[in-house]
Amino acid sequence: MKVRIYEQSCVHLWFESKFGEAYEALTCTDDAPAQFVAPAFALAVRLEKDDTISVAAPYGLQDVFDMVIRPNPVRGLAKGWDKVIASARGRWPELTVIEPA
Repeated sequence: MKVRIYEQSCVHLWFESKFGEAYEALTCTDDAPAQFVAPAFALAVRLEKDDTISVAAPYGLQDVFDMVIRPNPVRGLAKGWDKVIASARGRWPELTVIEPA
């Protein structure tokens, strides 16, 4: 499994021009995962100063473990959803995708 790491503090500066949706500036790093297109992507891991690891998963981890992708229930269907799904299936063909109703 490949994992991608992104810096979230500047997303609000470029997100709308790239994806056509507004993105409010974040107040803290734990706010970022809740904005992701799918609960399975809504996962952040941080190494703390004391070498402990903090995990932020606002929708839980079940979709990650089950390899299920569904639209973010708070954000709604993201523009470019089909492209997101095609990309994810290219990396993880065993995914189960729950399409929006």
